[in-house]
Amino acid sequence: MSYLINRNPSGRIICLHSLLIYLYAKFKAEPFTLSDLKYDSQSKFNVHQNCPLLVKLPSIGFKVCPYLENPLSNAKCYLTQSIQEDKQKSKSVSDAFNALEGMGFIRRVDKGGVITKTGIEFISEKFESPNTLKRLRAGLLSYGPFIGLIHEISEKSKTVNRSEIKLGYPVTNEKVDVNGKKITLSTGSQQDTITRTRSVLFIWASTSGFLLPDGVQKPVDEGLWHVQMMPYIKSKKWTINKFSIMIPKELFSKKILVKNPISYNTMTKSTKALRERNQEEERTITLKYEPIITNRRFALIYGLAKKSEKNQNLNIQNYLTELKKYPNLFVVNSNDFERVMEIELDICSVCGIPYKRNNFELTPLTLLDINELSVGAPASLIKILDQIIASV
Repeated sequence: MSYLINRNPSGRIICLHSLLIYLYAKFKAEPFTLSDLKYDSQSKFNVHQNCPLLVKLPSIGFKVCPYLENPLSNAKCYLTQSIQEDKQKSKSVSDAFNALEGMGFIRRVDKGGVITKTGIEFISEKFESPNTLKRLRAGLLSYGPFIGLIHEISEKSKTVNRSEIKLGYPVTNEKVDVNGKKITLSTGSQQDTITRTRSVLFIWASTSGFLLPDGVQKPVDEGLWHVQMMPYIKSKKWTINKFSIMIPKELFSKKILVKNPISYNTMTKSTKALRERNQEEERTITLKYEPIITNRRFALIYGLAKKSEKNQNLNIQNYLTELKKYPNLFVVNSNDFERVMEIELDICSVCGIPYKRNNFELTPLTLLDINELSVGAPASLIKILDQIIASV
């Protein structure tokens, strides 16, 4: 079950690599919790033991994480924070977990995770190994949002500016009437969230050889791209906005199997931020309609994915006509349904199934792991969608 990444610390793959080494050293094939990812000064195992980015400062007798604002902070690690201090309230550690899960290096179980065979292979050699790059690319191309990013970039000519890519939950600007008052549903990603997600995915693409930051010399040995990009990756801030596109033209000539798409359970953003911004009324109404928002997004992705399995197109006009017959499942405002669903189509790229369009015909460009996509989806919903898809 994959989530959309949106915290900057997860951008450094070498940090994720070090974290995975620590987890394997401590837990092997046994499950671990999210809290276990955090630095623990009381444990003989911690992420610092495997981190090559620690620095020695003249006034301090031990190496420290260079990315913390205060090098003596009890947070200890910019990527995960610590048991003793977590200024991010576990947001960073959750995002690191989601990043490793998205690439298939760990698998979610109960309230924690276990390292996968793919994850063990990823850390079986030093980070500087050429095999690390191959395994990294395979992991990234299994993650739905990364596929969406790469496809959007591949549609450009030779260069891309970071600001050109908008990857997040669609903003539909729907209004519902509540006791005579119009309330706008909060369905989409805020700009700051989009910026963070985009930043991380651009760094991943730069690390793995799909993008070359402007002004950075192209590696002589492309098999060690991830190593020769380290001076840029290690920077405290990633301020470069223009990138040369290095994506192979044939990448989407055959359908990539996206093993870790965004799943049914993760197709809407968290509404906790609304509570933090004192938007309780908007939050309450959005939560009421959240099942419909999730269902309709899932319907679009699932429809494309099922058609892709049969090498068929999806006629979006006919599909929406059939979905509209189930207002309790898919419709917030009947008179606004078609406009909203045109906007919601952006979720397909976020999930990992971009498409080409010719009028109402959508041609899916990837294959999705249907089981992963459907995590949390009610069996009754799947049954209805299968009947509709077979008829359009």
